[in-house]
Amino acid sequence: MKLALVGAGSAVFARTFILDLLLSRLEGLEIALVDPDEARLALTLKVGEALLDRFPEKGFTLRPSPMGPALRGADVALLVADVGGEEALRKDYEIPLAFGVDQSIGDTLGPGGLMKFLRLFALMEEVATGFSGELVLNYMNPLSPVTAYFLRRGLRALGLCHSVPETARTLAEYLGVDGLEYRALGVNHLAFFLELRHQGEDLYPRLKALAQDLEVWEKDPVRFEVLRVFGLFPSESSGHLSEYLPYFRKRPEVLRRYARPGYRGESGFYARHHARFVEEAREQAEAWLRGEGTWERSGEYASRILEAYFSGGEEEVYATVANEGLVPELLPFVAEVPLRVKGRRLEPQGGHLPPGPAALARRMQEVQALWLEGVLQGDVGLLVQGLALDPLTGAVLDLRGVEALFAELARSHGELMPPFVRKAVHA
Repeated sequence: MKLALVGAGSAVFARTFILDLLLSRLEGLEIALVDPDEARLALTLKVGEALLDRFPEKGFTLRPSPMGPALRGADVALLVADVGGEEALRKDYEIPLAFGVDQSIGDTLGPGGLMKFLRLFALMEEVATGFSGELVLNYMNPLSPVTAYFLRRGLRALGLCHSVPETARTLAEYLGVDGLEYRALGVNHLAFFLELRHQGEDLYPRLKALAQDLEVWEKDPVRFEVLRVFGLFPSESSGHLSEYLPYFRKRPEVLRRYARPGYRGESGFYARHHARFVEEAREQAEAWLRGEGTWERSGEYASRILEAYFSGGEEEVYATVANEGLVPELLPFVAEVPLRVKGRRLEPQGGHLPPGPAALARRMQEVQALWLEGVLQGDVGLLVQGLALDPLTGAVLDLRGVEALFAELARSHGELMPPFVRKAVHA
């Protein structure tokens, strides 16, 4: 089997994924490493080769490769790339902030999410036209519209994210239980936990009681507020969630009430700290080379899916897939649902969402579906309409302000924008 790892300069994820594959039942893999940053790619290759030296019996090979040759003949494309680097992240935060739109993460919705999506357009197009293998595993944010793009282009694609299991671990800590049983449905970064059980006990009454404790509430203020009003606990962090709804970041006094440091809603958290995250990842990779790392399989889904898919096993994961009636309360776009992988069969498991949580998730879908149509049709008007429908942006700006913000952001990113956007904003 040949696998194209696009965005391989992400040294920690690449190392995690390569180690996961080495600890699976798969053998004889050829892994093509794709990344335009030569220094970061060289570190990944160094780390990867050190790992392969410990498992010579697996017969893996690693090689750096340009995108085109990596995709040709590949059975799987695993996408973890980002485009634009620190400068793009800074623009995504600072320009909207000057318009009054205060973001914390900016990778899924809002001005930051839209720009991130548009910066990925050339890469997505290259994958869609150059890959003819069996499976695309997409980790790139904004995950829903990127995954939907590949599905619309006729590829078999899954969007993968650890937000549901990570939130489940957080909930288990709040509730003080081991072996939490759960089920969630929704959209990526805004799925809702329909069931929380432990040894047959429904834990929602206990969670709602905990949320009345100010000390507990402070750990996750935005998610506990949504639980209090809408009745279900959502996935992702309070910082992410605060951007997806119109309630928590629209005025300075509101932001002070709900935003906390770090992933709990700090202004510009991702843009301000991304360089530190990259440096810490480099240091971690260097530590692994010195033999200081652990040799355990991670909780990431990708290797487990591939093991089940190509080795005839069975695996249960959460994934973003086409919503073809799986969750009838949501748009026929994409949804995040439980997925059973049985050999080459992918069996998504649907269900129903209550009216309130479904309405919140649909709002996110409506925005991202317009972004998708905008790039598929080459229509800047649809992109602007999507930004206007964004809950946070719409809570702060009038329509002329939305248009001005889009134009300034798009111009600032220059050649990283799709040609049809460059033409429109420079006309």
